[in-house]
Amino acid sequence: MEEFIPENISVVFKIEDFETLKSDINNSDFLSQLKNVKPYTFFSKKNLFKYLNPSSKSLICISEIDNTLEVTFITRQEKGLFDLDAIPNTSSENISFKKHTFQKITIAEQSVFIALKDSVFIASSSKKIIQQLLEGHTEKETTLNKIISIKNNQDLTAVVPVNEILIDQLVFNFASWVALDIAILPDALTASGVVLAQDSVPQLISVFKDLQPQHNDIAKVTPTDALSVVSFTFNDFEKFQKNLQNFRGIKGVNNEETLLFESITEVGKITLPEGNAIVLKSIDSELTNDALANYKTQRETFKNVLLFDFSNPNIFTNQFITFTNNTSPTTVFKLDNFFIFSENEAVTQQIITSYLNNNSLSQTSYYKDALSQLSDESSLMIIKLNGNYSGVISTLLKTDIGDINFKNHPLAILQFSYDRDFAHVNFVCKEASVKKQVTGKVSQVKSIKLENDLLSDPIFFSNHRTGGKDIVVQDVSNKLYFISASGKILWIKKLNNPILGTINEVDMLRNGKKQVAFATKNNVYLLDRTGRNVGKFPIKFRDDITQPLSVFDYDNNRKYRFLITQGNEVFMVDGKGKKVKGFKFKKTKTDIVLPPQHIRIASNDYILIAEKSGKLNILNRIGNSRIAISKTFDFSEIPIVQEGKKIVVVTKDNTKHSISLDAKISSLKLNVTSYWFTIKGKTKVTLDDNLMRINGKLIELPFGIYTAPKIFTVNRKTYISITETQENKISLYNKLGEIITGFPVFGTSSIDLGDATKNGKINFITKGGTKEILLFEL
Repeated sequence: MEEFIPENISVVFKIEDFETLKSDINNSDFLSQLKNVKPYTFFSKKNLFKYLNPSSKSLICISEIDNTLEVTFITRQEKGLFDLDAIPNTSSENISFKKHTFQKITIAEQSVFIALKDSVFIASSSKKIIQQLLEGHTEKETTLNKIISIKNNQDLTAVVPVNEILIDQLVFNFASWVALDIAILPDALTASGVVLAQDSVPQLISVFKDLQPQHNDIAKVTPTDALSVVSFTFNDFEKFQKNLQNFRGIKGVNNEETLLFESITEVGKITLPEGNAIVLKSIDSELTNDALANYKTQRETFKNVLLFDFSNPNIFTNQFITFTNNTSPTTVFKLDNFFIFSENEAVTQQIITSYLNNNSLSQTSYYKDALSQLSDESSLMIIKLNGNYSGVISTLLKTDIGDINFKNHPLAILQFSYDRDFAHVNFVCKEASVKKQVTGKVSQVKSIKLENDLLSDPIFFSNHRTGGKDIVVQDVSNKLYFISASGKILWIKKLNNPILGTINEVDMLRNGKKQVAFATKNNVYLLDRTGRNVGKFPIKFRDDITQPLSVFDYDNNRKYRFLITQGNEVFMVDGKGKKVKGFKFKKTKTDIVLPPQHIRIASNDYILIAEKSGKLNILNRIGNSRIAISKTFDFSEIPIVQEGKKIVVVTKDNTKHSISLDAKISSLKLNVTSYWFTIKGKTKVTLDDNLMRINGKLIELPFGIYTAPKIFTVNRKTYISITETQENKISLYNKLGEIITGFPVFGTSSIDLGDATKNGKINFITKGGTKEILLFEL
C-alpha cells in the first residue's frame, strides 16, 4: 500500500486498529483541543472517515496540494469496509479519467473522491491526488521508503518530515524523517521512535554524531513558570564544536572563549516570562570558574548567592547560536555545579528563589511522571511548559492551529539521543495528575468516555503483566472494549449481540494469564487479553442461548467446565470447546429460568438447575440427581446460594426456603415488601427496602431505589457496595457495617472493586454519564 502515498507529504499515519484509534482520539483531552484542526477534523467530524471500517492496516496521509492540506486514506479493499447505502444524505457520481474511473461521494455537503487500484481502496479529499495515484505519477525519496518500512509497535505510527523544526523560536533543517510509535491516552500523548538524517545535506541532528549522550539536569534549576527549555549535551566539546561549525558552514573559533566549555557536559537555555538564561553544567567547577575569571566582576549577593557582572554576552551566540538565539546575559551566578547566565535581575531572582525553595521543575510530580517515558540520557531535549505548544504543533502539521493553550498539560518533552547514523526519539505530553477529590479519602482519578452509550456495567479484569486490573465493558452497538487502568483503549471487538449476564475471568492455560469467557445469543466466546479467540472458540449455536454462561471449576484446579443453556436444554463443554461426554444431564421438562450454578459443600459438588415449573434439579458433577425434592418454588431473580450446609432459595413471595443435604426443607416467610440476599464466605448481606443488614448489623439507608448489594474481598479485606439509582450515590461499607470514609460518591451503576494499579490502594469503577466510565481510588 505504501506505493500509493501521495507526494508532498506533511505526515503519514500508519494505523493497525482503526476502530481503537477513533475511540482513543475521541477520549483524548489533549487532542480534543485540536478539534478544528486537520487532521483531527477528519476523525471528529461526521464525514467519510466516520463510516470506514477497515479490519487490516491502513494509512492516512496529509499532504499539501496547491497550498491546501488534503487527506488521503489507503487500505486493502475488503468486505464491509465501506457501505455507501448505509450513509444518510449522500450522493455519488462516476468520473472518467483517461483509462480510469473513480467516484465522487458527497456526504453532508463534504466531497471525497474514491478509487480502487490493485485491490487497494483509496479515498481522498483531493481529486488531483486521486488522478496522480491512478496514473502512478508519484515519487518518494529513499529515506522516506526506508523509514516507513520500520516495523511499528503501537496501533498508531506517525511518519513526519523534520526538515523544519522549531527550536528556540527558529526553524532549522533538523533531519530528514522521523517515525514515531504513538500511544494516545486519555491524560497523555506519548511517542517513541527513530529519526533519520541525510549525509548529503547539513542537518542539525548531525552535530551530535560520534558523541555520547549525557544526563540532562537543567530541570533542577528551571522555575516551574518557565515557558520553554532547550538542553543539549556532549562528552567532547571539541568534537561537538567541529560538528556544529560544519552545520553552520563556518571556520575558525576564538580559542580563548572555548576554554569556558572544556569542562561542560550540558548547555541549556531557559525562557521565562521575564527573560532568558543560559545554563552550563560543569564537571569541574574550579576549572570553569578559572575560565570565567576574565569575564566576571563581583557585584552583590541575593539570598546568600554571589552575583557577578558578566562582560561577554556574545560568547554564547558565537559558540551556540543555533541553540541560544537572542540571549544576551549580563549576570552570572553559581548554583551547585550549574553556572547560570541571566539577562536581567528578575530572571536572576526567579531562578535563585525557585531553586532555594525546592520549587524547580525537577521537583514537580508531572516532571517525575514524564521521566518514566524518557531515556536517562539524551543529546538534545526540548521542553515546552505551561501549555505553550501551539508553535511546535503548527510547525509539525504545517498548518496554523491558532493560539491554543493546553492548560491541563503543563509539560511536553521531546528528546533525541544520537546513536550511530540515526537518533532515538521520545516524546511525552502528560496531563497534570491532579486527582479530583470527591470527598473524604475518595478520589476520582479517571473519566473514560466512549463513543456510544454503555450497555453493561464496567468490570475489572486481571492483568498478569502489571498485577493490577484492566477494564472490560460493552456498549449499545455491541462493541466490547478492553481498557487499561490508565484509560487507554487496548482493543475493541464487535459482537453480533449483547453479552448475556456478566463476563467470567478464567485461567485456561493455568499460567496466571487470564482469559474472558461469556455467551451471547448464539455464541460462546473465550478471548485472551489481546482480544484474540482462544482454541476452537467461539462456539456457534443455531438455537438461541437463553441464560448467561455458567463456568464451573469443581476442584479449583482451573480445569473448567462451561455449561450452556438453550431453553430447557443444557450442553457442557471443556476448556478446549469439546463436549463433555461424562455429563449425563441433557434437558429439563420446562425452560430453565436461572443460570445453572455450582456449589461445594464439604467434599461434594452440587449443580443447581431451576425450572419454570418450579422444580429444582440438584445434581452431582456427572449430571445425576444428588438430592431429590418434590417441593416446587416460584423462583425470583435472587441467585440460589449456599448458607452453611444448606441450599437457600428465596422465592418471589419473599419466602426463604432452606434445603438440607438430607432433602428436608424449612421455609420462613419474610415480612418484607422487597428483598435481596447474598453470601460470600462468612459475610452475609440482606436488603429489605432501605434496611440493609451486614452480618446482622442493621444499616438504615435513605429511602430510594437500590441495586443489589455486592460483596468484594480486596487486599484481604471485605467490602460491601450498594448504589442508589435515583440520586446516583454509591456507598461502601466494611464487614462490620461501617461506612468507608468519603462515601457516598457519585455513580450511576453497581461497582467493581479491586487494586487496579497494584499500588496497595483500592480502586473501583462505575458508570458516570451514559457514555462514561469513572475510576476512583480510596
